[in-house]
Amino acid sequence: MYESAMTTEFLPLTLLGTDKTPYSAQWRLEGETLEWQIDGTSYRIQSERDLATNVITFLKVLSRRVLHDEITLEACLTCRHFQMSSMARDMGRGQRGSCRLHQQAAEICYRCDDYTAP
Repeated sequence: MYESAMTTEFLPLTLLGTDKTPYSAQWRLEGETLEWQIDGTSYRIQSERDLATNVITFLKVLSRRVLHDEITLEACLTCRHFQMSSMARDMGRGQRGSCRLHQQAAEICYRCDDYTAP
């Protein structure tokens, strides 16, 4: 299904506004840093040993203070099938968990065709 995102290539990022209008967005993971490009602006999210938590926190700040729109992330991180044990969070610095549906590793910003909202 998907290989690791440790690449300089950007991949699609699914961010939706309040009225379900998609933002033009993409992502890439380089080491400990997640980079998002949203409507032509770049944002960098540092892992700090728990990237998954930092992404959720960043989304709240981005929604309220920057875009002034309630942003929804549709990605493995927010999918019903995603799971991340505390051991996986510690060992993988919160960069990936696993997909119960596909029975494999899942990058937190990736979105497959089987995405299901929680």
